[in-house]
Amino acid sequence: VVVLCALWASNFAAAKLVMGEPGVDSSLYAVSRFSVAALALIPGSIGAIKRGVIDWETAKGAAICGSWVSLGYLGQTLGLLTTTASRSCVICTLHCVFVAAVAEFMRVQRACEIEANSTECKSFDFIKLAPAAVAVVGVAIVELKGAGGAPSIGDLLSFAQPIGFGMGYLQLEELVRKKPEAGLPISAIKLIMVTFFSFGMFELFPLLHNEELTLRIPNFTPILESPLALGGIAYTGLITTALALWVESIAFKRVPATDASIILTMEPLFAALVGALTLGETFGVSDYVGASLIIGACAIAAVFEDGGEEEESSIVTN
Repeated sequence: VVVLCALWASNFAAAKLVMGEPGVDSSLYAVSRFSVAALALIPGSIGAIKRGVIDWETAKGAAICGSWVSLGYLGQTLGLLTTTASRSCVICTLHCVFVAAVAEFMRVQRACEIEANSTECKSFDFIKLAPAAVAVVGVAIVELKGAGGAPSIGDLLSFAQPIGFGMGYLQLEELVRKKPEAGLPISAIKLIMVTFFSFGMFELFPLLHNEELTLRIPNFTPILESPLALGGIAYTGLITTALALWVESIAFKRVPATDASIILTMEPLFAALVGALTLGETFGVSDYVGASLIIGACAIAAVFEDGGEEEESSIVTN
């Protein structure tokens, strides 16, 4: 999961460079990036399907998971049109609170089903949300640094990120728990869905600029003629998307979605560290304070996870 943080942290700089090239907007970048990623995983996935490692139910679940992830990316892209990257990042990290809340609700439901004959039922434990809340505060300190400005529609659209990515994490955890050997085809199906929605966004993108809506075919010439854009698409498509999602499916076999979502809040720290090492940016006091809170949140989550496992085992035993 920490490797994922490092990979995804480099997305921001690479995307900024690519979209800075003439003729390359966010919709064309998204179509190019996710198309390359999906094509990279399809050959291996076909072999896995031939070996029978994935069934129809798992494939359907992967498509649903990909749809949720697409919602997150769509909210991120549209939100960034009218909000700042720092605000978008902080709102995105709320996925750990969302995942923790949904996971706790599901835990209570399972406990109530197990103790159906009991007069008492487990109640929602808000303390379980503490690590996620601490992590979000840490990210806010790292990213915002006193940034002001009135709320915008972009802030509202950005809330699609914690919901979409959060539901994607929970769905992925369930899929790889049932079919741990199907990580590669699951990742490919997710990317196919994201690519499909990216094409939809590409077609609708002119409406955001008050232009006439007409059927468009992506013109990849600006990317093909720019070594920088071509290299950026290759890097984000193959490494930070295709490889990262495959690694994600492997990681979620071993790490619960609640813990993974908290660990993933370390992504801004990696981004700040990369900026300090490669761009000469300053790693200030707020970065150290935020980093301490995020790392502390991960430690608290680990303690809670150990306690939760003991509690569940005692429920099953009784």
